[in-house]
Amino acid sequence: MKTLLQTLFSFFLVTQICFAQWTQVGLNEEIIMDLAVQNQNIFAVTEDNGKLYRSTDNGANYTMIDDSTRNVSISPTGKVFIIKDAPDQQYRENIFTSLDNGANWMLVNIVEQIQDSLYVQFFAFTKITVSSTGIIFCTLRVGIRGDWVSDLIAKSSDDGLTWTTPGIGMIGGKLFDFRNQFSITLGEESIEYGDGQSFIYLSTDNGNTWNYLGFPAIPSSELYSRILGLFSNGNILAGGSMYDDSLGLPFTGILLSTDMCSTWTQISSLNSQVGLSWSNGSSEGMLVGTPDLGVFLFSDEGDSLGSRNEGLTNLNIQTLTLDNNGYVYAGTGNGVWRRPLTEVTPVVENQIPIPSSFNLLQNFPNPFNPSTKIKYSIPQSANVSIKVFDIIGNEIETLVNEEKPVGTYEITWQAANLPSGVYFYQLKASDYVSTKKMLLLK
Repeated sequence: MKTLLQTLFSFFLVTQICFAQWTQVGLNEEIIMDLAVQNQNIFAVTEDNGKLYRSTDNGANYTMIDDSTRNVSISPTGKVFIIKDAPDQQYRENIFTSLDNGANWMLVNIVEQIQDSLYVQFFAFTKITVSSTGIIFCTLRVGIRGDWVSDLIAKSSDDGLTWTTPGIGMIGGKLFDFRNQFSITLGEESIEYGDGQSFIYLSTDNGNTWNYLGFPAIPSSELYSRILGLFSNGNILAGGSMYDDSLGLPFTGILLSTDMCSTWTQISSLNSQVGLSWSNGSSEGMLVGTPDLGVFLFSDEGDSLGSRNEGLTNLNIQTLTLDNNGYVYAGTGNGVWRRPLTEVTPVVENQIPIPSSFNLLQNFPNPFNPSTKIKYSIPQSANVSIKVFDIIGNEIETLVNEEKPVGTYEITWQAANLPSGVYFYQLKASDYVSTKKMLLLK
């Protein structure tokens, strides 16, 4: 009996290990360029002339419902949005929506609502993205003088019924990522026969206003970004392919910024083709899809946690998305695959690490309006003082002034009654002194 139980237990373990892998959910032999998933519904755009397929039974069966789709997204209410070729319309591509799971489509009236705020010639729609809070962002490709092209944004807060633009001069919309009410976007300005540049903007109010942060590029390089991630600790991941002018060589990699785009550090040489930020409640990070090496996992601190390719038979990852049931989906060079997010991401025990040194982190968000969080660590009990100063050195407020045991702490500063401008916050603990700059924008 003991031997039988041991055999059954070993079989159970092996079975569990075998099941802990990606499984294919249809459209094998198709190259999947975009995915949107909700409940049992899977919408997949293929490379074959932009055919849009729909499954209503978790991928068991698919039906082609359009043959010229470029991009697909689903709002929290189940409303489906696509960008598709529209030769009979005024513009080359346009946005359509469906209230019945793709059975019928109607044109979304965007241009007529925002054309008065457009200061350049309008070209086409290129992307539609739905945030975690249900805000819908539409990317418009525009140009001036026939040789300068950039992306602008329109947004809707009522499920696509009405649209506005967040301000003239905005360059963004190629990539988005979201953390609660915080949004981040990257856009690329390109000039024919010359170098282009990528720009990152941050919004702290669900996309109503945007603040320029910087650009994710190493010196003398042009970055074609494929991934963008914003995390609760304020870190930003970006990556793609670059061209190093000084060396005359192509460059691929993933970059990390811990100071809201002021500086960047290369953390990987992977050729990232697509990125998907994730959160499992105890930790955050990013899944990175590559053109030939499969899926890789990174933490929000930029640590490489290895590949996640168990079960995949095609390592060309074109797109990644999450559904509302805890599954991550991958569009590959050989169909649609899925896997529980819990199998992919690490489980972090509730342990509070002991800091090894004094440290004052950059506030987040920054710029901010009207509140921001300040995080600091102390490796030993100490009398801690944190004060805020204005740009000429006047003390504004004392946030902390007491004895603190060893640990990591986070405080919130409210600046509702102060004018916009540059402020400084300073930590003093034992012999340690550190001062950082923050920007209040109203």
